[in-house]
Amino acid sequence: MAHRRLSRSGVRGVVAALVICALSLSSCSDESASTGSEPSQPPGGSRLTPLLDSVLSPPRWFTGTDGQAHLVYELLLTNIVPAPVTVSAVEVRDAGSGATLIQLAGDSLLAAMSLVASPDTPSVLLPPAAVSVVWLDIPLAGQSAIPAAIAHRLTINPPPNVPITALGLSYTGGAVAVDRRPPIVLAPPLPGRGWAALGSCCDGPHRRAPYPIDGRWYLAQRFAIDFNQLDSENRPGTGDPTLPTSFPTLGQPALAVADATVVEAVDRYPDLKVGEPREDPTPDTAGGNRVVLDLGDGRFAVYAHLQAGSVAVKQGDRITRGQHLAEVGGSGTSGRPHLHLQLTDRLSVVAGDGMPYVFDAFELTGQTPPLADMLRYYDTLEPISITTERIGPRRDELPLGRDVVTFATTGGGG
Repeated sequence: MAHRRLSRSGVRGVVAALVICALSLSSCSDESASTGSEPSQPPGGSRLTPLLDSVLSPPRWFTGTDGQAHLVYELLLTNIVPAPVTVSAVEVRDAGSGATLIQLAGDSLLAAMSLVASPDTPSVLLPPAAVSVVWLDIPLAGQSAIPAAIAHRLTINPPPNVPITALGLSYTGGAVAVDRRPPIVLAPPLPGRGWAALGSCCDGPHRRAPYPIDGRWYLAQRFAIDFNQLDSENRPGTGDPTLPTSFPTLGQPALAVADATVVEAVDRYPDLKVGEPREDPTPDTAGGNRVVLDLGDGRFAVYAHLQAGSVAVKQGDRITRGQHLAEVGGSGTSGRPHLHLQLTDRLSVVAGDGMPYVFDAFELTGQTPPLADMLRYYDTLEPISITTERIGPRRDELPLGRDVVTFATTGGGG
């Protein structure tokens, strides 16, 4: 029997009808009978949903300097409705107990959500066929509170021009397993005082830097930190703010965070002035001069933007905790000198899955203003106003995004 090809508008209508039938509070039986289509509700309790939800990688956790265990991951939402959809609430539940771990709505959801193609622009609106990300950072009481699995309860507003009678539409997705392994414990990557952990977890330019590589998304920089040193007066530098030599960070020793094997050592890029054009980064060139250490168990420590001519190790070297690897520089970046440090499951700055870690010992000495307010200090080189919250010695924690820390002057921690 011949089949009539549906027009583009006809296809959209069928999809809309399926969504309406699945989600409307009214019955679809009359419409199914009149159109000759099958009922949209599949047998066995399954249902059509307006969004497809998945996670970019398994949720993982670390302990921050706030004393809380942070469960961190990205929830991807794809709109399959042929109309714009507004997400009004995202609730994360313990899949075992059903307890709510976090609920986002209103301003809190807007701050945590964006289109994947525009990660820096908050938005809860998904155009048809668009993909959004909910950038989740769930603070929990401690390791014992980390669930074995989680589930997501999603609520959308009725799409425009789609006659759904409910004021809001909700559904719960399937269970997602959590990686409950503790984060790897590292030695200090740098010696001395005044290290501002800019861009650390769990928001900002590192967290929202997914790369589409070889047909899939990678987020290697999820837990990356840009360490910038402040001088004794809490200034980021003195002199000409465009010159790398104006910053105390330049030339500081980068230290091995563990006994490891060097799997990549690159030293061929110049240190750039602030704002100087750089080579467009690719998966092979991102990070400028860099050293990658194989820590074992599928984890790699990546040191990026190292000073030109300073890399003191080569591929294949066996190195020990605290060993001098290179000096901190400004290669491969049009910003200021800093040490970019991250852990991934592959030896790449961008083509990998970012893994959590903590440092075995450091002193928390204060907090900077929020990252968005920090840029002017690097333009003017004036002293930064440092607050002193939660200061004191820390063990097996990760500095958070505004923290300023002191590491021991030797590689063994404090």
